[in-house]
Amino acid sequence: MPENVWVSYVAQSLMLRNLGDQADTDEETGMNMIKIGICDDIAEEREKQYRIVQDVIHRLCLNAEVQCFQSGEDLLIEIEQKGNFDIILLDIEMGGMNGIETAGVIRERDYRVIFLFISFYDTYCKAVIGVQPFAFIDKPVTEDGLGPILSKAFQALSEKGEVFEYTYKKVLYRIPINNIRYFESNKREVIIHSTDGTRIFYKKLDEVESRLEQTNVKFLRVSKSFLINANYAKEIRYEKVIMDDDREIKISSNYRDRIRKRYIEMQSLC
Repeated sequence: MPENVWVSYVAQSLMLRNLGDQADTDEETGMNMIKIGICDDIAEEREKQYRIVQDVIHRLCLNAEVQCFQSGEDLLIEIEQKGNFDIILLDIEMGGMNGIETAGVIRERDYRVIFLFISFYDTYCKAVIGVQPFAFIDKPVTEDGLGPILSKAFQALSEKGEVFEYTYKKVLYRIPINNIRYFESNKREVIIHSTDGTRIFYKKLDEVESRLEQTNVKFLRVSKSFLINANYAKEIRYEKVIMDDDREIKISSNYRDRIRKRYIEMQSLC
């Protein structure tokens, strides 16, 4: 690979090390991990792509996990059992489910994943538009062809914004934090009220609040049952909050002083 390309990689590495804010956590090291999937039905291609991806990861000093799959079906089973990937390299022409069909299923549940399509041909370009591809890579895959594109994918991943991850029925889901209006606790359930509907998962609201304290979006705990995104609060009064969807949420008496202080602090930072 030309030296100037790798110089560009190194220049981006400091920024890319922050990618973990949107990725999973490595339980052993405590570091955030990027999940990358390679899906190709030709063993030699999978091995070649794996080597190139690992080389880029090492050069950028990223904490990432790479998994290989020989079919779209195997990839979907892995996602169903263990959760989403951040970046997926997909061969378009595979036996069984092809790359476009596989991507379509994944895109329905994950708006954030980055697809890098790999193919001998360009005849699928129009069909691929619906699953929002990041890039196309010609076969046979080379370091010069894949390396720079993968680096750009890492950079794009870091710019996608913070997400809230939750598990429901053993499936991991992600939603942009900026899209969340408020969380509502109902016994063991937590209901996410977002700009595009509601979602349910099981967790204590105290744990949700603790996780959100590490993000750049400020949430206010207004009662035992409600945690609101202040950006969607149309009015904050002494006894209640009126959200932009016109829902009125009561502020519990033991939270009022804290809400007033937090809201003043947040306004001073604007």
